[in-house]
Amino acid sequence: MNYEHFGAFLQDLRIQHNLSREKLAENICTSKQIYRIEKGLSEPSLYLITQLSIKFNMDLHEYFKMYFTNNTIAGLEGINAINSAIETFNIPLLKSLVEKYEKLEDFKKGENLQHIYYGKALCSALLDRNYETSLEFCFSGIQIECPNFDIANISKNMYSNVAITLMNCIGQNCFALNQYDSGKNVFRALIIILEKFAINSPYPFLRASQFSKKMYQLVLNNIAYEMFDNGEIKEALNYIEKGITFSLKEYNLRHLANLIYMKFKILYHEQNYEEAKEYYNRTIYLYKITNKDDKLTELEQSARIEYPEIFTD
Repeated sequence: MNYEHFGAFLQDLRIQHNLSREKLAENICTSKQIYRIEKGLSEPSLYLITQLSIKFNMDLHEYFKMYFTNNTIAGLEGINAINSAIETFNIPLLKSLVEKYEKLEDFKKGENLQHIYYGKALCSALLDRNYETSLEFCFSGIQIECPNFDIANISKNMYSNVAITLMNCIGQNCFALNQYDSGKNVFRALIIILEKFAINSPYPFLRASQFSKKMYQLVLNNIAYEMFDNGEIKEALNYIEKGITFSLKEYNLRHLANLIYMKFKILYHEQNYEEAKEYYNRTIYLYKITNKDDKLTELEQSARIEYPEIFTD
């Protein structure tokens, strides 16, 4: 059966399970919220989708995404093109793609519009160095799915993949604006969200996707990098150790290389030169087998100047 919106699907599902709105809302939200969702007057948060999934014992996230995303040919082509430009770090191309697709009706709402905001946020930060504007685009993108989004209460909700990416961008922008505590709190909240809803979730349908695993490693590396630069060495090392343990468990060599490199830098800073040398060699090896030739060349060219102690006999 085709439904006009997710709420109509939810209403049908509720009736099939012989549940009143009051019973469905019990310990989750108010019956009025269920009513508004069923009538198409409001969209549920991803946290609410998760709670409803648990109550029905079925994954409602994909059903919701069917109505939240505009899966037209132009929409799918645009998302693929935007993601490809981001993956290859071709920011000028990304800017032209955003300018092209934001004019289309397919990108006026939902997840497609979130991709537009994410593209604009990256372009503002990386091309224009305008981090304030980048932050504004990040907030606009997250508010599409979470209208009451508040940076002070991030970890209270569950978010889509795009929103998680936008929050990572918020953290980076805060650091670029020298708002160190705000950036650190954003990354800490992201770690809590990913651990609670993906990495350590007790529900099979919420267990970590490849995206969640990648973001978890990235966020751990990002917060450790910033804390190391701000002299919070012990806590930085804790995050790095957590990231390395997780990467080895997941057999993810791609992100393991950056985490190993950060541990090398910390060990060198702590004047533990013997162990630092071991991690330097591991970094070189991982950069080679993961084809990170640019980082390998950069490290090999700078190492003897920046880290001379590991080359002494």
